[in-house]
Amino acid sequence: MTKSPTDRDLAYTSVLEQSDSRDPTRIPIEAVRRLLKPRSVAIVGASSEVAAIGGAPLILLERFGYDGEVHLVSRTRTEINGRPCVPSIDELPSGVDAVILAIPQAGVRDAVEAAGRRGIGGVIVFSSGYAEAGEAGSSAQETLTALAHKHGLALAGPNCLGLVNFVNRVPLTFGDVEPNRRDPRGGLAIISQSGAMSLALTYAAMAQDIPVSYAISTGNEAVLGIEDYLNVLIEEGTTKVVALLIEQIRRPKMFLALAKKARECGIAICALHTGRGVRSQIASLSHTGAIAGDQDVLRAVVGREGVLFIDSLDELVDTVGLLAKTSLPSRSGVGFMTDSGAAKTFAIDFSEEIGLDLPELSTTSLQRLTQELPAFATASNPVDITAMGLNDPSLYARVAQVLLDDEDVGTVIVSAMPGSPLQGAEQIESLLPTLGSATKPVIYTIMGGESVLPDVNRLKILDDGLPLFRSPERALRAARNAGSIARLNAEAAQRVAPRAVSRAEVGPRILNEQEAKELLSRFGLSVPRSIMASTESEAAVAAHEIGLPVVLKISSEEIFHKSDVGGVALVLDEQDVAPAAAQMLASVRAARPDATIGGILVEQALTDGIEFIVGSQRDPRWGPFTLVGLGGIWAETIRDNVVIAGGADRTEIREALGRLRCAPILKGGRGEAPLDVEALIDVIELLSGLMRSTPEITGIEVNPLLVRAQGEGVMALDAMIETELDSQGLVAIRNAGSR
Repeated sequence: MTKSPTDRDLAYTSVLEQSDSRDPTRIPIEAVRRLLKPRSVAIVGASSEVAAIGGAPLILLERFGYDGEVHLVSRTRTEINGRPCVPSIDELPSGVDAVILAIPQAGVRDAVEAAGRRGIGGVIVFSSGYAEAGEAGSSAQETLTALAHKHGLALAGPNCLGLVNFVNRVPLTFGDVEPNRRDPRGGLAIISQSGAMSLALTYAAMAQDIPVSYAISTGNEAVLGIEDYLNVLIEEGTTKVVALLIEQIRRPKMFLALAKKARECGIAICALHTGRGVRSQIASLSHTGAIAGDQDVLRAVVGREGVLFIDSLDELVDTVGLLAKTSLPSRSGVGFMTDSGAAKTFAIDFSEEIGLDLPELSTTSLQRLTQELPAFATASNPVDITAMGLNDPSLYARVAQVLLDDEDVGTVIVSAMPGSPLQGAEQIESLLPTLGSATKPVIYTIMGGESVLPDVNRLKILDDGLPLFRSPERALRAARNAGSIARLNAEAAQRVAPRAVSRAEVGPRILNEQEAKELLSRFGLSVPRSIMASTESEAAVAAHEIGLPVVLKISSEEIFHKSDVGGVALVLDEQDVAPAAAQMLASVRAARPDATIGGILVEQALTDGIEFIVGSQRDPRWGPFTLVGLGGIWAETIRDNVVIAGGADRTEIREALGRLRCAPILKGGRGEAPLDVEALIDVIELLSGLMRSTPEITGIEVNPLLVRAQGEGVMALDAMIETELDSQGLVAIRNAGSR
């Protein structure tokens, strides 16, 4: 009987088409499936030594009870552990699904060529000494890449630890791993570009009794990368959450398409990006490029599809463990209960520090708590049941149920003292029926760090499928992160198309300040009145025409920061204009005798507002993005800014502005009027839209943008536009005048 396609199958088709048909060098997904779920495996360089790289895979296959065919290739042995060996890959049966190359680098090239001749699905290359080892290694790796593409081989590595499919009990690695204690289906998949870290994350997950479905080390990614494995895992549907440890994403468009499909299929993705201290590779001298690092752009763009970036290994394991054992919360609010007053106070302080919502409970919930708690306890969230739980263990469950029933609580954390073994057992017996049947995510936290818990007590919690933490701090962070993913998913589902912006007419060169502001004004951005002057006397005439006060600014495409060389002057008195212009010209010529000066821009002076920077650039990998924050001379000094992905709608932009440290200024305070946030959002939409509609523009920066009181709009005090320099796409990076 032919199987009818499910909705999931049909929905997935577009992702497979994107990943395979658009790139003729991509390895067919069927080859990747064969590598990940092989029905037959061969070990080249097989050994009888347990500790040898060629011996470990055979031991592991037997330990896991792999039920497929196992073939051994050895030049020196005719049998190993009762299994026959053949002397070469050419002697293997045709069409083996997966081959492990546990051999020195010198023999890998010929082995890959032979594997291609035999119609093998995929090969795993453990050997190092390739792209990570310099020019000669890179050349050798390019040869492997070409051979794999020639034969359609799914090549994993080189310089990798291999992979483990825990679902089908297939360990293709030399790392020492054990099968899951529980059913791995619907669990955690680990994909790491570091072999050691893939093993470390697997150990850490299993130590917390987190079911692991796959552990994959991608190594140098000569052929297969994170995207190829993620493609199959989403299609397969046996993974609930994916932990990524990445150094770089090599195929951004495919990754974004897969992240979107994972989100739509209910698969959560958490990532730890190593090397995030390295600045972006965008070659820019503007504030935008100097401030926005690669990590900022990556998080802004990928986060729109629900991928959560996490900053530590412990937090990564805690978060994916929680997600593997529970569902995403419907609300971000957390209900916290404890039997310690100090733990309650800590939860309040720490939640405020990390931005976790501990919502006020409903009137009904507070009334129920008042009835349950002793008279000297306070009904609130967090709730401290006091030591009365020792006398009446059922109090734990009754209070937990109140929190679970509250509409504003999305996740419940029970953070209890361990007590004696008997007290702990009574507490657990009371709580398990309530927590185990909960329809909301719950976290059981028994404080005490690494102090020993009786196995019977610990296993009762774990066997009920509940996440068990030993630290309230780690539990609170994990709950915050789960709520963040739920929020990202909800925002993505409700996203509306951003405002369309017409194509801009620009030439293949840099637009100076006056030209940039004139162009932006055509699209509705307000700019001060200004006149370009060639001499001091012309500047005085221009100031008289504009009206005081005025700002004098040097005009030169070669001077990036005008104020640093004396190229900006505020003039309040008309008789001071010519002397100020002369002094400014002298200062600039002394500081930059090599610079070509185009004149003096005389401009209406405005000070009634707060200076912001709004800069859009085109990342070579992730496309347009916009940086927003405090501007003017403070743009790079204070660095209070956020990065917003191109195409973000007004809701996303407003939420991003709320993350600024200066966000309270936008809302007004201490008698000051709120600023015109909607006008600021208009500018962000305009710049982002121009970048999307006009590929020739590589960067736009408005700095400072004067954001005035609500209803009074904004004013672009300075601007720059970078355009393509020539047909080869070289980018001219110049700042046409940051104040």
